[in-house]
Amino acid sequence: MSAINFTDVVFQAPRRVFSSIWDGLRGAITQTRLMHRVGKLIYRKFTRHTVRIQSHDTQFMRNPPLLDVLARLLFAYQIGSTVKLASIGCSTGAELYSALYVLRRARPDLRFLATGVDISSEVVKAAERGVYCPGQSAAIDGLYLEGRPEVFWEDINALQEVLEVQQGGTLRVRDWLRRDTTWLTADATETGFPDTLGLHNIVFANNVMGPMDDSLAEVCLRNVMNLVEPGGYLVVDDIDLELKTRVLAAADFKPILLSQEDVWMADGSKEGWPWVRWGREPLDLTEPTWELRYSIIFQRTRV
Repeated sequence: MSAINFTDVVFQAPRRVFSSIWDGLRGAITQTRLMHRVGKLIYRKFTRHTVRIQSHDTQFMRNPPLLDVLARLLFAYQIGSTVKLASIGCSTGAELYSALYVLRRARPDLRFLATGVDISSEVVKAAERGVYCPGQSAAIDGLYLEGRPEVFWEDINALQEVLEVQQGGTLRVRDWLRRDTTWLTADATETGFPDTLGLHNIVFANNVMGPMDDSLAEVCLRNVMNLVEPGGYLVVDDIDLELKTRVLAAADFKPILLSQEDVWMADGSKEGWPWVRWGREPLDLTEPTWELRYSIIFQRTRV
């Protein structure tokens, strides 16, 4: 057995044992304050530095409570205002189209200008086409793993106002959601990235930084923070919580606490904590930094 394989076995063996014990405990036990601390230790010891796999995984209406909160925040905007949105790591566009659907329905009097950005030119092309096949990812030939389908067969009826069925069974984003939308290929970790895009009212940076090394993730986070105009909103998820909390605590951003628990726990794809990197850490109000740690939406304070 090689040294690398031996190290892997030594590292994984206790993780498998502890995972089996954890899974055997009743939910009420794992939700106690003591077990929450144990879970954090497990994450830091056995999970945080496990293999980080980047994918183009995205879905429509992945977190409805989050979009509903953003819609409520938009009621502060005057009639006829222009709202600029950017989706960083947009993948095949499902998240940005979902946001446009909710926000345009909530404020049809506003003009929304949207920009989707991804490092993979092929998924950017797929996002611009806005055509999806149920049960199959549109991220074919992207830089990373395709990930799950944007739409499952059982979701079609619920998404009728977003997607129209075409001949052959494919689904196309409706024209009223596609208008005033631009798609770009760019690397959000590069110097000068914020200058390329300019300031926006709402910036999404979801499910893109988690697989990055900490140093690169911090560069990316700071870049997307610089895209948010004063008074605007940053939406950031699937990033190491210690890193996110440290960077945002020292910046001019404050957490939005509206429906915080609903927003934090809504994404069903983030199960498995503390044994998987993308698992959602349960909200713990005894955590000193809980407001920052367990928030996804942040507002840049006005200067």
